[in-house]
Amino acid sequence: MKDLHFGIDIAAPVARVWDCMFDATAYRDWTRAFCEGSYYEGSWAQGARIAFRDPDGNGMDAIVDENLRHERVSLRLVGDFSAGRPNADSPLIREPAHERYEFSATPAGGTRLDIHLQSWDDGFTDFLTDSWPRALQRLKALAESTH
Repeated sequence: MKDLHFGIDIAAPVARVWDCMFDATAYRDWTRAFCEGSYYEGSWAQGARIAFRDPDGNGMDAIVDENLRHERVSLRLVGDFSAGRPNADSPLIREPAHERYEFSATPAGGTRLDIHLQSWDDGFTDFLTDSWPRALQRLKALAESTH
């Protein structure tokens, strides 16, 4: 596993950034950087399962290990899907990956958002290194647009 970190400063309050990140409609917008039509099914509540999918049924399954409102969300990625079917050979079944989103208020009333994640070093790292900064720029635009 390779550890990756991405961060961005957003000129909007933490509550606004949080809402933009996890609202189902806004999520579809900012995650276009990963795949057009991305969406999630399930709940962001602590202990819940959540599925991240693209329109072709590809994606990942996760368990929400922690949800501290307006502070932090931690996910454990436990499986992946291809064409709507679970991948029985997924390395995530044997060794789950983790994602953590941390929100902190800045002195100017904005938000610092930090993303910490693990990635299999199998070429997917390059995709994430390219996609996360673009996704965060779109999230920033959304959060700042109605602030």
